[in-house]
Amino acid sequence: MKIPLRLALKLSPLVEAARGEPLVEPFVEIGQFDDDVLVVESSHGNFVFDRKQRVVQEGGQQLATFDSIQSVDIGAFPGGRGERSWSITLFRSLFDRITIARTYDDGDASVVASKIAGVIGCRIVSLMGHR
Repeated sequence: MKIPLRLALKLSPLVEAARGEPLVEPFVEIGQFDDDVLVVESSHGNFVFDRKQRVVQEGGQQLATFDSIQSVDIGAFPGGRGERSWSITLFRSLFDRITIARTYDDGDASVVASKIAGVIGCRIVSLMGHR
């Protein structure tokens, strides 16, 4: 039985910590960055941060308005390969986060989170443990 992608993405950090290999290989990169949009490509999807409309979209669907996002969070996960992985999420409320990406490179996570926060106009929060 094949696991749906959204469920595999959520379970991947836990499975990696338990068995050493992720269900979905983490990656993140900037696809486009100009005066109008920031496009973040990752294993979680292609996210468009539209400066003019002030919205975040993925797959043509609006996920959030810039005003609803309180912070861009970077969190560390233990990795099964002996290295940490880093998640980038948009924090709207305690039970409402949008995961943008996960990567093994803390530098990539920092750069991408910084660009997202700059476009949205919010702060970056480093999560160690729990919020």
